[in-house]
Amino acid sequence: MKNIAYQLTLFDDPDENGVQFKPMHVNKSTFKGGLIAPVHNWFRLTPSFGPQLVDYMLNVMGYQQGQKVLDPFSGACTTQIQCKLMGIPSYGFEINPLLHFVGTTSLNWDLDRSDLKKEFQNIEKLYLSSEKHFLSAQIDELPIPKIHNPFRWWREDVLRKMLCLKKTILSINDKSVKDFFILAFACCLIPDLTNITLGRLQLHFINRDDDNIDVLGSFKQKAKMMIDDIGKVFDLKDVISKVYYCDSTCLDNTVHDFTADYIVTSPPYPNRYSYVWNTRPHLYFFDFFSKPKEAADLDKKTIGGTWGTATSCLQKGIIKPLNDTVGKAAGKVVSDIREKDNLMANYVMKYFNMLAHQILQAENVLSDNSKAAYVVGNSWIKGIYVNTDEILQSIFLDSELSYKSAKIERFRRRHSGKDLYESIVFASKI
Repeated sequence: MKNIAYQLTLFDDPDENGVQFKPMHVNKSTFKGGLIAPVHNWFRLTPSFGPQLVDYMLNVMGYQQGQKVLDPFSGACTTQIQCKLMGIPSYGFEINPLLHFVGTTSLNWDLDRSDLKKEFQNIEKLYLSSEKHFLSAQIDELPIPKIHNPFRWWREDVLRKMLCLKKTILSINDKSVKDFFILAFACCLIPDLTNITLGRLQLHFINRDDDNIDVLGSFKQKAKMMIDDIGKVFDLKDVISKVYYCDSTCLDNTVHDFTADYIVTSPPYPNRYSYVWNTRPHLYFFDFFSKPKEAADLDKKTIGGTWGTATSCLQKGIIKPLNDTVGKAAGKVVSDIREKDNLMANYVMKYFNMLAHQILQAENVLSDNSKAAYVVGNSWIKGIYVNTDEILQSIFLDSELSYKSAKIERFRRRHSGKDLYESIVFASKI
């Protein structure tokens, strides 16, 4: 593993809980760090951390050649892409079918550039020969995505062209090549082609009636860049990297063939961000979902899920802590929130219950001497400060687990509220 070319500067002395503030520039710690990096810059998932942060965490934990890395919340696969670039075997778990597809396809570097270039030319020719039909057909004759109010998401003329391009790509016989170009299409869906802007957390609808939206042009630009990247990473095609489509909080029925030595991950934050909502246009346009309720059903299963019934089902009753450790770690915060809002108190307790359960489940796939690094964010909910990093630190030291130490490094002050930090919680079994 190559050395990292930068150092984090100690800003504050550790407090009584061993918490340190070690600032890292936003261009290295967030998704911005991957915007100019091969493969990392294919699919934009705004809440992702940066590839340099992966390097830093592995260095801090003392990674040794041949050891295996797991990301139980793989998302757009920042951890695994970076590991593969470094020659490190890695594995991931992902519950969102769109993100599982993105990760699996992004990690397939065993593609021939000449074949991709040839197929790319065929796509353009077939698209141009089919476009007129899609533009003139009756709208009810076209396979409109089964998303609520599709013409709020896409202008009709744009959607017609998108459906033409989708059918063209789906006609490719080679599955790996077809998936590569579907991913290229998915990568430019937002914000290029959709009536959406990327807000601080969630997607926001905007009026694009007067915009020049070039479906084929956006796709061609992204596909060309991806084809070039395949040439840069082809020599690393055989580095092990596998993403399992599963729920990392429930691994009882998951067949896995590895034992990991490190966890490098970033679970969702308790800030009501919904990965399901923010991938909803992809999930429906590319036919991962065909019924409106599927998005809400998935969000109910995700940590921090907050869209649709994932929130409304928390309105009644009181969610109790998973165990004494969660009760001691998060009980006071949840109690304070409950005095103001029962729903949000249940939301926070459910969040930490699921996070604790995931850590317990991870014991099934970890070596006896494993180490973990979790990137988390603190939040303000109903005026109550949710110190996610310190609560997670306490959970790691649960007597049911075999972790012997846990420390916190806060690396970024967020601008969305006072004392909001993003942190790395390091935990070690040795």
